[in-house]
Amino acid sequence: MLTFLVWMAASPGQKLQEYLGSEIGSLFFLAVIFISLTMFWKRAFTAFIGFALFAMLVSVFIFQPELVSSLGADGFKWLFEAYLK
Repeated sequence: MLTFLVWMAASPGQKLQEYLGSEIGSLFFLAVIFISLTMFWKRAFTAFIGFALFAMLVSVFIFQPELVSSLGADGFKWLFEAYLK
């Protein structure tokens, strides 16, 4: 119920961004599957692996940028925690 109230309080731009973001994410996923299957079918395994890695990187940076920033902050703390104390 609380999420419904938050959704109702969101501005129209936020609603549109969430809706289009999910739709574009679905289309991106469909395109990645199609291209990957095409490369796999043509037995272009090196290109398939490169494209799969590229698609994973792009999907994380575009669809979950908060994950990248939190990983960067956690990695920095882990590497330099002795110097920060």
